Amino acid sequence: MVQLWTVTIVSDRYPAPGRMELHCSEPGCRPDPVPLPAPSAARTAAAGHLAWHGRRLEAAPAGARCVCRAEAVHRVITHSEAGRVWRLAALCGPCTESLPDARVLRPLNHRDGAPPRGAGPR
Repeated sequence: MVQLWTVTIVSDRYPAPGRMELHCSEPGCRPDPVPLPAPSAARTAAAGHLAWHGRRLEAAPAGARCVCRAEAVHRVITHSEAGRVWRLAALCGPCTESLPDARVLRPLNHRDGAPPRGAGPR
């Protein structure tokens, strides 16, 4: 799996409601501060931030290959550690289908290409 970005949900009390922050692996990228009153809001914000990064890419990185060595053709959002760590990765079709939590990133229907509210870096 070619990992493109990772967003981690950080909180002292996760998964209990309370202050949560998103940390992005992109140097200098800080997701917009948004109220994250519950784990579901944090997970939605993490997936939205990764989708924003993924839609800014023109194409997969040169030589991007799936972990199985097939040519990576999908940008996929996955999560692990009970939804605390979210990744945007490049995976082939069969590997994407083998991950129960994988969601293929689809193009937006935006005309102006503006990021979803709260998704862009600061």
